[in-house]
Amino acid sequence: MNPKVLVIGWDSADWKIINPLMDAGEMPALQSLVENGVCGNIATLDPPLSPMLWTSIATGMRPHKHGILGFLEPDASGKNLRQTHITSRKVKAIWNILNQQNKKSNVIGWWPSHPAEPINGTMISNFYQTANFADDWKKWNLKDGCVHPKNMHDTFAELRVHPTELTEAHILPFIPDAAKINQEKDKSLIHLTKNLAEAASVHNCLTYLLENDKDWDLMAVYYEAPDLISHGFMKFHPPKMNHIQQESFDLYKDVVNGIYKFHDMMLDRTLQMIDK
Repeated sequence: MNPKVLVIGWDSADWKIINPLMDAGEMPALQSLVENGVCGNIATLDPPLSPMLWTSIATGMRPHKHGILGFLEPDASGKNLRQTHITSRKVKAIWNILNQQNKKSNVIGWWPSHPAEPINGTMISNFYQTANFADDWKKWNLKDGCVHPKNMHDTFAELRVHPTELTEAHILPFIPDAAKINQEKDKSLIHLTKNLAEAASVHNCLTYLLENDKDWDLMAVYYEAPDLISHGFMKFHPPKMNHIQQESFDLYKDVVNGIYKFHDMMLDRTLQMIDK
């Protein structure tokens, strides 16, 4: 059997959050990897912008060589801005190199990866999971270019989770008193449910491929939620800071730990699905 490489990226994940959770037995899947492998800090680049960093991880090149310089770029007209596309990358990513060696790669949600590249394998772009509350989830169209190969477009479209599909069973582990939130003034619940749904959509792609495609050499998946949730809720993470109101602290103090534990649950499922 040929060796396989599985890369799971948690954007902005921090050992300062993870280590206390592992010590408390609340991230058992990651703890099993740490105890049976190697762990350490990854040096970053400045400015620490996700599209730049994750392209450096994928290419081994610094931003001035790989060409991905931030979150936005000029569109074709040169008059407007759009989210950065993979077409601005100037060098090969690891999956392109493997492609030239007749190796098969499955890449999910990498930042950036739209439009999906025609590689030997499956690519799901980082536009795939994005949803807005204003959309009717029953009419939630998947943009062209989100899935390669194109004949899998409808299959992966069905695997997405829309934020409005989440129920209190999904939300209360993060915010037990969610019913107390004044959603007219406080949009935190929308922020949380959107990030949870997008993470679940990415994970659904991963588990689908692990279950239905056994013949791969590289599987790479990127989860953005640890970063997005930290931006929104880290100010409420214990210990309470003086400028944070007690009511808000009580509502949101569990959210950051919750997103890490959620990702550990997804990691546990992933580890169950791979071979030795």
